[in-house]
Amino acid sequence: MTSHRSETLWVDSRFNGPVASGNGGYCSGLAARRLEGAVEVTLRAPVPLNQEMAFVRTDDGARVLAGDRLIMSLTRAQLQPPAIRSPGPAVAERYSRYVRNVEDHALPTCFVCGPARGSDDGLRIAPAHLAASSEDNPNPFSLCIAAWSPRAELADNDGLTASEFLWAALDCPGAFALNEEPILLGRMSMLILDRPPPGNQLVIVAWTAGADGRKHYARTALFNEQNDLLAFSEQTWIKIARHAHLDT
Repeated sequence: MTSHRSETLWVDSRFNGPVASGNGGYCSGLAARRLEGAVEVTLRAPVPLNQEMAFVRTDDGARVLAGDRLIMSLTRAQLQPPAIRSPGPAVAERYSRYVRNVEDHALPTCFVCGPARGSDDGLRIAPAHLAASSEDNPNPFSLCIAAWSPRAELADNDGLTASEFLWAALDCPGAFALNEEPILLGRMSMLILDRPPPGNQLVIVAWTAGADGRKHYARTALFNEQNDLLAFSEQTWIKIARHAHLDT
């Protein structure tokens, strides 16, 4: 593997998952936006906050390092759109009213799903479960659903929602679908088909895709109000010991 010139990457402390490290989806997206197309990001170590990291391009992708420590590795991916239908924005809005209490949440200050974050600070995405083939779920398998409307501050220079926030929004719902706590994101592959403008009423869905020992697999997808697929991801989550701390 040939390494090329190094750039820098910085994750502000606001974008935490665990208290003292970055949210896996946001950090993956922040790095992946420098590559084109579908990207697979493997998280090798907790992403440090408020620390300059090196983003080093390679022949097949990139590496992110904090000093000599490998934090993330990125490769280009081949992804096929999932066979899933959106239950629609009305269903998503109705089920998103059921927000988990701070006391019942493994990471209450998480930028993406933490209920302790303010509505003008975190994304506050709150997935809820839908039974398979139910009145509200047109799919033959159970899933999690959440409503999300990106705020104006999440826009990139082109006026559309920045890609790292789409990665972030599709991260945590995978863990909710798995319902295996404590669990941390190990790998995320994602393809963005169309970035929505802020203010759109979006639908996030997540569902399980099997397990292998401590590894649990999930899929997530993002739809617009017209039920068009905007982005989708494939995820590998690692279940950790129940006594382990999630504050690093």
